[in-house]
Amino acid sequence: MDFSFTEEQSMLRDTVASYLADNYSFEQRRDALRAEPGWRPAVWKAFAEELGILGAPFSEELGGLGGGSTDNMVIMEELGKSLVVEPYLGTVVIGGGFLKHSGYAGAADMIASIIGGETIIAFAYAEPQARYTWQDLKTTAKKDGAGYVLNGHKAVVIGAPYATHLIVTARTGGGQRDAQGVSVFIVPKSAKGVTTRDYPTVDGFRASEVTFENVALGADALIGSEGAALPLVEKVIDEAIVATCAEACGVFRRLHEGTLEYTKQRKQFGQPISQFQVLQHRMVDMFIQLEQSIS
Repeated sequence: MDFSFTEEQSMLRDTVASYLADNYSFEQRRDALRAEPGWRPAVWKAFAEELGILGAPFSEELGGLGGGSTDNMVIMEELGKSLVVEPYLGTVVIGGGFLKHSGYAGAADMIASIIGGETIIAFAYAEPQARYTWQDLKTTAKKDGAGYVLNGHKAVVIGAPYATHLIVTARTGGGQRDAQGVSVFIVPKSAKGVTTRDYPTVDGFRASEVTFENVALGADALIGSEGAALPLVEKVIDEAIVATCAEACGVFRRLHEGTLEYTKQRKQFGQPISQFQVLQHRMVDMFIQLEQSIS
């Protein structure tokens, strides 16, 4: 089995790496986190207009570059190296995943808006009682004519402070923990009845507690099949987990590079500590773990 990247994926990696090397130092990241709005819209604009990477995993028919999950992994690994906080995971991987896998009627327009950097999405799935049981939902969406009325609370919605839209899981039927009865909706964050409490997270991102109070949704807010969306949720979450693992590999690679450089600079007993055999063994072990993680 060939695990090599294609020429296009290698070029994509080089493009992202080059931009971040010039524009995303640790000091720039730290300064952005300390100021409002907690991220850099100019970087997001560059992702859309200069690099074009927001279209990487979408088909050419949808205006993208014709890539897929592997392209997301390539990009996420590079984002991990620079600890990028801009919402690629929530918007492109998760939001784009729901749109392209669901057969959503408005997918083409929404994805075009994502690619253009105009639409930013946060995934509102977590509830305090549910932990990681995706179908454990107290949030409800009840039929109201042709549309729905959404009520409930979502916790720790990563990226919600700067999102334009929320993708929300809600129960349209069945019991609280039933696999059947789970539906997915796309909700403008500006919709009447949506309120947020924003806060920073320990890793530098920002999140919100989101409350929905009698939020009126049209029929076109439904993504996928009513009451049968749990497989779709699981598929998108699986892709998001893979992308997050790729991001972690990027962090791991940067840690290895930094540690190796430190051993060459730090001196003990008149010589760099990289000359000590026991530390050489540790650097090799670290490198082997890194390569195994990536492959």
